[in-house]
Amino acid sequence: MSAREFGELWALSQLSPGIHLVALAGLIGQRVAGWRGAVASVAGMMIPAAAITVGLTAAYGLVAAAPLAKAALAGLAPVTGGMTIATAALLVRATARRGVRHAIVDLAVAAASAAAALLFGVPTIAAIAAGALVGTLALGRERSPSRETPMG
Repeated sequence: MSAREFGELWALSQLSPGIHLVALAGLIGQRVAGWRGAVASVAGMMIPAAAITVGLTAAYGLVAAAPLAKAALAGLAPVTGGMTIATAALLVRATARRGVRHAIVDLAVAAASAAAALLFGVPTIAAIAAGALVGTLALGRERSPSRETPMG
């Protein structure tokens, strides 16, 4: 398979919903050995993951009531919060590089989305979608940074 063929299959796999690497494996398997290759490559990607998931679920069922398991699960919330804050800090830093206008719009949209979700019971996904729409309308006419920096 040439690099171009692989690139085309990679791009095609990115269009599919779900796990892109499984889609890529299926496309490569199909290219190499037809429908049998597609089945074999997708099974090769899915069966080990499914077996691990089943095994871990069974193991969790055995230890779910243990104090150590409860403590570990209780620790997930602070870890998730910390990761969310760290991600937000990275996004704020990237926004600050684009200028004050971006920072003001981003902060206003984030605050309005959070208020809509928390105070008014708007579903989180709807608040995020509305925030994306407002951000797009406010900043959508600006040039993409990818057009400003030539590649290669």
